[in-house]
Amino acid sequence: MKRWTGRLILLGVLGIAAFYLWRWWFPDPELEIRRRLQEVAQLASFGNNEGPLAKASNAHKLTTYFSSDATILVEGSGHPQMRISGQQELLQTAMAARQNLASLKVEFLDVTVALASGKQAAQVNLTARARVPGERDELIAELNFFFKKIEGDWLITRVETVRTLSAGAAPGGSPPGV
Repeated sequence: MKRWTGRLILLGVLGIAAFYLWRWWFPDPELEIRRRLQEVAQLASFGNNEGPLAKASNAHKLTTYFSSDATILVEGSGHPQMRISGQQELLQTAMAARQNLASLKVEFLDVTVALASGKQAAQVNLTARARVPGERDELIAELNFFFKKIEGDWLITRVETVRTLSAGAAPGGSPPGV
């Protein structure tokens, strides 16, 4: 009886180890994308105590989550449209933000992941919230992130602001009174 109990325990431990190895080698694409988005938010955020070497390192690390030809088109209410093309321009923008702002806190909320058939591409809709010290209001925008699996990694290929109806537009797209 002891022999069977020991074998059952060993079999259970091996089964659990196999399950976790499987999950490590073949992670769920949705969970992997969510994890990468969380890391992007952390790398985009910085405190006023970030040293010069950390600024450069974290800005460079941020670019590794994007494809080499990634495009970012973001516009907010009261802010001009920002267009960033490629990793090099993204690196310059991230470094400029770190030089010009004391700190920045970025969060991604309400994340919805939609995988394409074949699970090699995905579209993610989320709400981005950024807090800048000294600014009275938070920057909030609904964004679409487009991911593609490139050489085994989920990379961001495009980010764009979700366009919503403006306060003055009627549901049919015409201004009121027309």
